[in-house]
Amino acid sequence: MFDWLKSLFVAQPQSTAASVQAEEEYNGFMIKIAPMPVGGQYRISAHISRVGAEEPSHHLIRADLLPDLDTAVEHTRLKARQAVDQLGDRLFSTDQ
Repeated sequence: MFDWLKSLFVAQPQSTAASVQAEEEYNGFMIKIAPMPVGGQYRISAHISRVGAEEPSHHLIRADLLPDLDTAVEHTRLKARQAVDQLGDRLFSTDQ
């Protein structure tokens, strides 16, 4: 009954598989850049893991919404690198 009201306040991300743009190695970490489409814009989103390791990994999601995919990819790259530089292995800590 209130699903329509809920949809006004909760972003319904579409499939992120189609928006995966790039993978890069940075300072011993693998960054998989995957901006999430939300209402015609893109949310900063990436998966960060150690090079050669599947686990643990960190899913970086920011509130930032950007108008186009190219801008979202570049900003995601910058934010993921910043997280690696500032936190390193603490990205995977559950004590935060």
